[in-house]
Amino acid sequence: MKPRAFGLGVLAVTLVAAMVPFLDRHAELPIWQHHLLHAGLLAGGALGGIFVTARARGSQGGSAFWLVPALLAPMVAMFAMWPSAYNYFELHPSGHVLEHLLLIALAYITTASAENYAAGLGWIVGGAMVFMAVAAARGFGVSFGNGG
Repeated sequence: MKPRAFGLGVLAVTLVAAMVPFLDRHAELPIWQHHLLHAGLLAGGALGGIFVTARARGSQGGSAFWLVPALLAPMVAMFAMWPSAYNYFELHPSGHVLEHLLLIALAYITTASAENYAAGLGWIVGGAMVFMAVAAARGFGVSFGNGG
């Protein structure tokens, strides 16, 4: 299978997964598990960006312009998962799906931009982005109670 076709397939599956808020049972997920779902959406978008932009490249890198979206998009993605938005998204599944689509798009932009700058850099920034979401699952927006 060609890398581009694989990347498009990963994106297709990830886009279907983004529709989870339209299911009745999605609200039963604890916040930390929902963060892991977000990490999976970020991983799908990131892999899509890497494989769709994969191409044979010489030793010469791309324009430094590509570093701007590669560095800013992950920060926007982390703000998109701000805990104060949870109550709104629980009541508005369409908004929640749009948040998921935004996360996928930001992950795609991050890795595609990084790959356009230098082959292999998408793996690093995409991996860091997914790591941030996984790390946040047990501390960002999660109350541990008295035993913390």
